[in-house]
Amino acid sequence: MPGPLEGVRIIEMGQLIAIPFSMKMLADMGAQVIRLESTGRLESYRSDSVYQNDVSGEFWNKGANFYEQNRNKLGVTLDLSKPEGLAILKELVSVADVFSENFTPRVIKNFGLEYEDLKKIKPDIIMVSSTGYGFYGPWANFGATGPATEGAAGLAYQTGYLGGPPLMAEIPYTDYTSGEHTVFAVMAALMHRLRTGQGQFVDISQTQATSATIPEILMDYSANGRTGPRRGNQDTAMAPHGCYPCKDAERQDNGGGGDDRWITIAVSTDRQWQSLCWVLGQDEWATDTRFEDSMSRWQHRDELDALLGPVTRDWDAHELMHALQRERVAAGAVLDSKDLLFDPHLIERDFYEVVSHHESTGIPPLPYAGRPWKLSKTPAVKGKAAPLMGQHNALVLSELLGKSAEDMAALEEAGIIGYGPTTPRPVRRPPMEEQVRQGRMQRFETDFQEQVRKAFPGD
Repeated sequence: MPGPLEGVRIIEMGQLIAIPFSMKMLADMGAQVIRLESTGRLESYRSDSVYQNDVSGEFWNKGANFYEQNRNKLGVTLDLSKPEGLAILKELVSVADVFSENFTPRVIKNFGLEYEDLKKIKPDIIMVSSTGYGFYGPWANFGATGPATEGAAGLAYQTGYLGGPPLMAEIPYTDYTSGEHTVFAVMAALMHRLRTGQGQFVDISQTQATSATIPEILMDYSANGRTGPRRGNQDTAMAPHGCYPCKDAERQDNGGGGDDRWITIAVSTDRQWQSLCWVLGQDEWATDTRFEDSMSRWQHRDELDALLGPVTRDWDAHELMHALQRERVAAGAVLDSKDLLFDPHLIERDFYEVVSHHESTGIPPLPYAGRPWKLSKTPAVKGKAAPLMGQHNALVLSELLGKSAEDMAALEEAGIIGYGPTTPRPVRRPPMEEQVRQGRMQRFETDFQEQVRKAFPGD
């Protein structure tokens, strides 16, 4: 069954996350996304999280993060530093609906790929530019990374523990937030073009996209002149409200410490407080005058947290979650990557999709995180693995642009197209045990392949 965006063609000149993530979602909806790469400058995700930590052979076709961000796309290599490569890109624009990129405005201007340039090639083209701070303005040409934009957005300042410094998320939050906004904006531009025949320029500021997710702190200052404190896991009214340690039976069985399993608990009413005390077997807490009502508990929230941690530590996180939920107390086990992958609720909802990889990679079929949306009439297209480097050069350049076999050979001879990096330099990583010792990871498991195979047998 064709996806809802069947017939829409997108040229993607992206890197890492912001544009690749958003274009992946459009590809999931059936759009034909043609992803451009350079053989001279290897996309960093191609050598990141390499399957089984193995950087031998064509390591650039084994990067797990690259596969995650680029499924359902066609892959073409082009050297845009050469006039012939830039000319081919402009040919692709002439037969496309959308051109998307996430480079600085300076780079796009130097290539002659601004919206006014593209309109001369395809008058109704939609151009999407996703930059750290927007396509114009004093900061327009500043380089942008997740930590920088998260700080500039105001999110980092509001995140952290009481009395502590600002903290940033483990993942590049701004990339994913701006990616979702990008999908919304592209869909709106496509609808406008369908109605009027007009293309347009879509200017996405990754920083502004993130600031838009925390408008309450902007309104609080503009209305009241206040900058609120960092609160960690605390709430402005509820107590207890936090994240508490639980028993890590798996690590204890292996001789490790039981200090990496957690549960979140939020108590909003007196009845929920009584239920929490009953489940935990702490009747004396229920009669303690310090905790007799919501205000009292909030005023003594630090004392409450100090009491809860040693008690929850004796519980399995999932068992305690179910026990509290049965008593209508809001609680949730904190899931790590393994918990998420094997979570029965997500599996029953078909959140994961097993995708096969090109046999040359040596990567078996693996489950990928699916789409958070489900359309009953036009579901997502069946997942295909991200392309090998240059995998679709012939398909796109020959069949779409009409290049002959002689043309293709000449392009390869001139280095305009290719099938691997011109100067391959794999990133060397220490053994897994050393990475754990250095704190680069929490833990690893040697039988993960068998666990994944049993849970996701594939097609």
